[in-house]
Amino acid sequence: MSIGKKLILAVIALTLVAGTAFAQKTYRIGVTLYDRDQFISSLEQAILEAAKKYPNIVVDSQDAKQDVNQQMAQVDVFATKKYDAVIVNLINTDTVETIIQRARGIPVIFVNRRPRDAVIDGVKTAYVGSQEYDAGRMQGEFLAKFFKGKTELRYVLFMGQLGLENTNERTRGVKETLEKAGFKLVKVYEDTAEWDRWKAMNQMQQLLGTGKQFDVVICNNDEMALGAIEAMKALKMDLKKIPVVGIDATPPAKEAVKKGEMAMTVFQNAKAQGAVALDFALKAAQGQKIEKFGWVPFEPVTIENVAKY
Repeated sequence: MSIGKKLILAVIALTLVAGTAFAQKTYRIGVTLYDRDQFISSLEQAILEAAKKYPNIVVDSQDAKQDVNQQMAQVDVFATKKYDAVIVNLINTDTVETIIQRARGIPVIFVNRRPRDAVIDGVKTAYVGSQEYDAGRMQGEFLAKFFKGKTELRYVLFMGQLGLENTNERTRGVKETLEKAGFKLVKVYEDTAEWDRWKAMNQMQQLLGTGKQFDVVICNNDEMALGAIEAMKALKMDLKKIPVVGIDATPPAKEAVKKGEMAMTVFQNAKAQGAVALDFALKAAQGQKIEKFGWVPFEPVTIENVAKY
């Protein structure tokens, strides 16, 4: 078992054991999510499941529907109602200082979308997530082996929301890893599909209509990868020769890996992120010391190991 997995299990175990420490008070935790896509819905469920371990924890989870103003309003409500802590899945990382101000001294635990490190103090603020560069690096390592012997890769890249740390780092990770492995990268198409399956599918359909040739489709998340795959399948393209890679290891993506339609994905542990975020929120609400960062490691998922996920 890796050190990362041991740390995750230890945090979850401590969370369960610590339940009796909160017996004298009802703790109210507000959660605001950027949206409820496949992965974020799993993350939300993980937070709610972790909260069930405590008889006196109330979680109020809200979906901001990708509306920054709505997310701000949700934080305002949590602060007005004097909630004990807030868990925030940011829509836009540029709003982080404003969100902290709107929380009015209530501890804020950011999850999955990393704000600037300068705002994290390990007392009233913390971040729980995964090292995003590693996800791109794992994609690059897989592709370097897949295309061993080639010197040039014509790539298609679907990025997440522009400006976000996870978009930037996942993209940088895969490109740098392939370049370090000796590949010359030739851009055929590169644009944001904003994490959305249907946007990626429509963009891929348009690209395929141009007749441009490419070797690989790299996606910052599984939803976009699944959209690209649907467009390619419609033209009966050989997905074993032109690999499509994603990130998150959502249930539909794992099925696609099993079928040989998605070459690989990268497991982002929503259950662990949710459990650690709730653990941090409870500790911060009590004034206990917390770490600045709660890191949950990524893990590569291929046809060889997908069954264990």
